[in-house]
Amino acid sequence: MNDFLSETYILYQRSMRKQLRRPIAIYFSLIQPIMWMLLFGQIFNRIAGANAQAFGNKSYFQFFVPSVLLQTLLFGAAQSGIGIINDIQSGFLNKLLTTPVHRMAILLGRILGDLTRMSLQGLLIVLIAWLAGQLQAERVRYEYGLAGVLGALAIALLFGLGLASLNVFIALKTRNTESTFLIANFLTLPLLFTSSAQLPITLLPDWLQTAARINPVTYSIDSMRILLNGEHAVPNVQPGPLVLQTVLILSVLAALELTLAVRSFRQSLRS
Repeated sequence: MNDFLSETYILYQRSMRKQLRRPIAIYFSLIQPIMWMLLFGQIFNRIAGANAQAFGNKSYFQFFVPSVLLQTLLFGAAQSGIGIINDIQSGFLNKLLTTPVHRMAILLGRILGDLTRMSLQGLLIVLIAWLAGQLQAERVRYEYGLAGVLGALAIALLFGLGLASLNVFIALKTRNTESTFLIANFLTLPLLFTSSAQLPITLLPDWLQTAARINPVTYSIDSMRILLNGEHAVPNVQPGPLVLQTVLILSVLAALELTLAVRSFRQSLRS
């Protein structure tokens, strides 16, 4: 076990160093959601003013912050799969397999590195949203302070764990960077636009309301809104049961997707 943990940590360090050597990728993965947050926060402010209760009596800017946080992870999770493909194509993975390193340490080191990147991105988004919110007519205020922020980040990371595992699974099946990126985007956009990311469920068309109520993105974003914006952020729901239900759903999905990634990785090692 000590060897396994040591090997995982070393490969985790490698993953982090690789990401730090590509600052432009980190920059653009942050600048896009920040632009969405600033632009959408202004464009839809009047809608939130006319439907204050549906938006939890918050400005649209504050309503949209949890969506931006999750969107950052949705678009950033594809890098997990692409990183695996790069290791295969560069020959690094084959060289690593000639050593006695534990095979699962290779996969876990990569995923843990991506989760760390997601954590830092999430913290930056929350901080930038708070700073930008001080210039709004209605200032951004996180109702439960640091505890609420950490709780929202924990839900986002649980969602990110499942998504990163799914992208690794896709990458190992396609073994192609372009295909992995296209499939990830194909899955990401429908998940976003059939959820409560942009608007509360009650303001969506009837057929979209049905889709949103079975979409795990909706559960994640609504729980994060409660933890950041207070118990009345999502009307007509019980805050505590919703957060617990979200954690259960995301845990099951993450376990299933991680299992798929591990099995696919083991199969790729045999072939």
